[in-house]
Amino acid sequence: MVRSRMGLIAGVAAVTVATVAAVMVTGSDGEATDGAGGAAAGSRSCMSFVGSMDDGERLSAAEELLLQAKAADGTEGDVTPSLAMVRRFASGLADACGRGAGEELLAVVAGDLYAANEDFYSLQG
Repeated sequence: MVRSRMGLIAGVAAVTVATVAAVMVTGSDGEATDGAGGAAAGSRSCMSFVGSMDDGERLSAAEELLLQAKAADGTEGDVTPSLAMVRRFASGLADACGRGAGEELLAVVAGDLYAANEDFYSLQG
């Protein structure tokens, strides 16, 4: 059971990156966007998450990435997680990014964070 769950979770990061790549388009300035004019959260770097995003942008990115991770492993990715859960996920992303992830894509860091923390599998928080 643990091995199959870990196999499923190990695929979350890859699926998250693939999902982000599939929905991104390139804007006129060459920056990846979400199709609605804003940068897709997963295409942003850790450096931008901790450096140039404001609190609202970080929460929005964390919610988007958490929903993508949940959808990738089949655990109600269409149901919005609690604000407390999103805040914990954003905090986890900031911690991971602060530990030297730098230019790593948020999609990769979010996938790793989700896979390593069973607390994020629930929608409650």
